[in-house]
Amino acid sequence: MDNNYEIKYNYGNVIIEKNDETFSVEKGADDDIWFSTNNDIRFSINFYSRNRKEWQTYFIFENLMKLIIGRYILHSDNNDEYSNLPKDFIDLESKTITWHSDSEKDNKLQLQFTGKEIIVSIMRDENASKLDYFNPIKVRIRTSGSKYEYYYQEFEVFFDELLNFAYQITPASKDDIPNVQRKLSFFNKFKKH
Repeated sequence: MDNNYEIKYNYGNVIIEKNDETFSVEKGADDDIWFSTNNDIRFSINFYSRNRKEWQTYFIFENLMKLIIGRYILHSDNNDEYSNLPKDFIDLESKTITWHSDSEKDNKLQLQFTGKEIIVSIMRDENASKLDYFNPIKVRIRTSGSKYEYYYQEFEVFFDELLNFAYQITPASKDDIPNVQRKLSFFNKFKKH
């Protein structure tokens, strides 16, 4: 089943697909980063995959987790009883990071490291109204005024790495190639073919 993994660059966004699950990562005009999907997902990115795109994506997500957990421990946020960070932000025992959306909805992004795979879960708010079930699930990583303080910075590094990787491996379409007009030259007129 490894061969069903795809990562694509799409006009400044990244779309990741595996089997029948899909999610996207994009940056808004206000520089906030959004994770989006249509349904609750539990998406596995496998280190031991034979698909080069998948294991390289694994390293990008692993780097994000190392940056966040490293800062969390180095700054002693794990021991600060007066910290304003959500209590379920980082669970060191289960190696899980939980980010509640920085918007009016309490959708969640969860990253879990299991050693051989990283599980990306995007979940709808438990208190969502029935009308919300027709809308995509979005988790916002706010770049200013977040309850997660400066931890958005690691997501910015992550987004740049993910976007660059997706851009490099996505075949260019005719829309991506700039329209270069040929310059007319007086000397080319007399050139023999």
